[in-house]
Amino acid sequence: MKISVYVFGKVKTKFWQAACSEFTERLRHYVSFELKELRDSRFNEKNSSNAIEDESTRLLATIPSTAFFVALDARGDQFTSAQLARFFEEKQNFGPSEIIFAIGGAFGFSKSVLQRADLVLSLSQMTFPHELARVILLEQIYRAYTILRGEKYHK
Repeated sequence: MKISVYVFGKVKTKFWQAACSEFTERLRHYVSFELKELRDSRFNEKNSSNAIEDESTRLLATIPSTAFFVALDARGDQFTSAQLARFFEEKQNFGPSEIIFAIGGAFGFSKSVLQRADLVLSLSQMTFPHELARVILLEQIYRAYTILRGEKYHK
């Protein structure tokens, strides 16, 4: 199985870059993994609807129809780490060969992205900066795989 995380923009802060790199490398020991950075839109808050539509259209164009698509959104379902591990186990055994997670840009996703999603997932009811959300998602995917392998990382 392949897992991809699609994000908009690049991480600019060095400690977030280091965390993303660390979890990306750790994940590659368990699964075929790709972190794909998409160009973010250059719109301001006055044109936020244009940014949402632009990014959403470009994102949807990159999602294969055969992939299981997970859109991250504050209004989505919340999983425990153990539930996320069971999700991966189920998909590995019975699901598609690719799972794609997507974190929206600064203004979020359009309705079309949420409608296309096979699952809408929320990391928390709290709001996080996009760079931190990226790290949290990568860490939770890594944690899920350590749970599946019975490793000590998850306590």
